[in-house]
Amino acid sequence: MRLTTLVILLFTALCAFAQEQSLRIGILRDRNIRSVLAMSQRGVCTVFADGERKGEIQVNDGLRLDLNGRQLVGKSLHLTVTAKERIELVPRSASSGLRLRLPESKMAERSYPGTLTIAVEGSELRLTNTVPIEAYTAGVVQAEAGKEHRQEYYKLQAVSCRTYALSNVRKHAPDGFELCDAVHCQVYHGACKQDSIRMAVEATAGMVMVDADIKLIHALFHSNCGGETVNAEDLWSKREPYLRSTVDAYCGTEPHATWQRTFSRKEWLGYLEKRFGVRTTDRKQLEPLLNYEPTCRDIFLGNTMHRIPLKHVREDLKLKSTFFTVTTKGDQVVLNGRGFGHGVGLCQEGAMHMARVGKSYTEILRHYYTDVHLVDVNSLDFFRDEDPSTGSAGPKR
Repeated sequence: MRLTTLVILLFTALCAFAQEQSLRIGILRDRNIRSVLAMSQRGVCTVFADGERKGEIQVNDGLRLDLNGRQLVGKSLHLTVTAKERIELVPRSASSGLRLRLPESKMAERSYPGTLTIAVEGSELRLTNTVPIEAYTAGVVQAEAGKEHRQEYYKLQAVSCRTYALSNVRKHAPDGFELCDAVHCQVYHGACKQDSIRMAVEATAGMVMVDADIKLIHALFHSNCGGETVNAEDLWSKREPYLRSTVDAYCGTEPHATWQRTFSRKEWLGYLEKRFGVRTTDRKQLEPLLNYEPTCRDIFLGNTMHRIPLKHVREDLKLKSTFFTVTTKGDQVVLNGRGFGHGVGLCQEGAMHMARVGKSYTEILRHYYTDVHLVDVNSLDFFRDEDPSTGSAGPKR
């Protein structure tokens, strides 16, 4: 209650003075790039080479950058520039951005908000997009969530994606940027073109989730939990108080709610014997591994003395989840599974369903994340330190 009251009082004032944070996103790092064509989205774009201003390109012009030996060469209709280390493109208007093509690739043209840095790294070019966090959040939601969802779902995805980004800003620190644009971090293909997503991001601007210690949470999510999410420590080593198992009555009729895999008895037992040392001649030991029907999510297959971690079975056999039954019929072993993904945190398809039946984004987030608070990111410093004499949160001294 204390935290909620303070947030309400400080929210408006803090937002008025806060400056939007930018993130450095390593883009297209999975490609071997030697040539780039960059164009201004609209208006003039300033060109810097190794930190020195060299000129401008107009909206109807483009700068082609090629790696020539160990030197970076950029050419447009009216400008030629060289650099030893990097060339940076900065739109004059903060609301503008850059269009990007890879001449040696079939990749469709992409638009990126913010600025673009093209750097020489060995025999390749490395691209970094420095982007305001709200524009980045919109781009991630578009790439991760897709089209035709309810506003409340886009809002909760915006809060989750923003929280995840800010809690992982040191993930690529050794590489010289903060996050990448692939599934290793969050999928990001540039500027958001969907009005409904931009509206949802604007409506939740600055909103993040924190735990009881006012720390940004790890806002994990997955496709479908199969009716029950997983405690963090059941899958990984660390316990998180906000990543607790919860029953989900909303995802059971969604596209990824169920799955099935069939193995021969020989394949199944051969795998268990080789991987976990199961004695396949011991009928009593085999029974719970050939016919297994959990009433809720388990950690170990069959709950036998062998303690076979379900997470290892899923990884080894590339199963969609760890939530499945085992039924043996003659020479066939059938796995009937529920859900898709690791099962920790927010269930995307369950959240979509909840949004469709009228649940608010705050209700949905609190359903999947236990005892979290939604606060404006600019207010975090006001709550992180507490006065030990009063037990109340206050600004840093």
